[in-house]
Amino acid sequence: MNATFDTPAMSLQGMVAFLGRCMGDRPMAAKLDGGLFGFTERHKLSMYLGGVMVEVGAIAMGGEAQRGRWMLQLTGKGCSMVSDWLSLRELLEGLNAKITRVDLAVDFLDGAHTVDEAVDLVEAGAFISNGRRPSTSVAGDWLDQVHGRTLYVGKAANGKMLRVYEKGKQLGDLSSDWVRFEVQLGNRDRVIPFDTLTDCDRFFAGAYPALASLLEAAAEAIPTTQTETVTNLGHLLYHLKRCYGKAIHQAQEIASATHTELMEEFRVIGLPRRLKPSGVVAGLDWPELQAQIRSY
Repeated sequence: MNATFDTPAMSLQGMVAFLGRCMGDRPMAAKLDGGLFGFTERHKLSMYLGGVMVEVGAIAMGGEAQRGRWMLQLTGKGCSMVSDWLSLRELLEGLNAKITRVDLAVDFLDGAHTVDEAVDLVEAGAFISNGRRPSTSVAGDWLDQVHGRTLYVGKAANGKMLRVYEKGKQLGDLSSDWVRFEVQLGNRDRVIPFDTLTDCDRFFAGAYPALASLLEAAAEAIPTTQTETVTNLGHLLYHLKRCYGKAIHQAQEIASATHTELMEEFRVIGLPRRLKPSGVVAGLDWPELQAQIRSY
């Protein structure tokens, strides 16, 4: 989500503290880190999760062309951490903010709806609105259909676009049936209402006629984030084993290193960038993670 607004009465520190309360009342830090989208100052927003610092968004300001405006950006990770969207909406309304982009995603972990089905819906005219069929394009592995495919309906430059893609395969699990339908709304030639933050399903379903029937089969938020975390972590651990498993074995055989010594020597406290913090907070099951590693 991106939103812009005139310089607020509250300080940067006050806004950061408020955002932390909207994300489960967690302390949040802001660090100056370059610029963003024509703003000369980008203050990166981060918070501690599981003992490590995770980036969740940014507040940007500065620059003559911006005329005093600020911008709040929440990444996908940041949005997944928001537990109080109503308070965040009230903040933006109070600032008379303009939402410039919002992405609304619906996940089907077991492939209840697929990329192929979306293609069929396009060909059947199910995305026609106001008598016009939107443009389409594709990306990914459409020949062998192994490494994941993406269908685009509409264009981001026109303010509304749907991505349908094989999310599990994108994460590296080539046997996954996980498909994501993701609507990207921009403010070109339209006003994005604040209701998109608190009534997401209605705006997802209303983006294109074909989407209204999908929501009953959608995955819940926590299973989705847990699945993404397990898939990513399983993929990383699989490659750890593939690339360095023999080296670890030899360290034990030749140097007589213990399991504990090896773990303490190579363990780095932190969160890999590919992991979804909300999935880590929700907790992981080791047998499930083992099964994910062995599936590759």
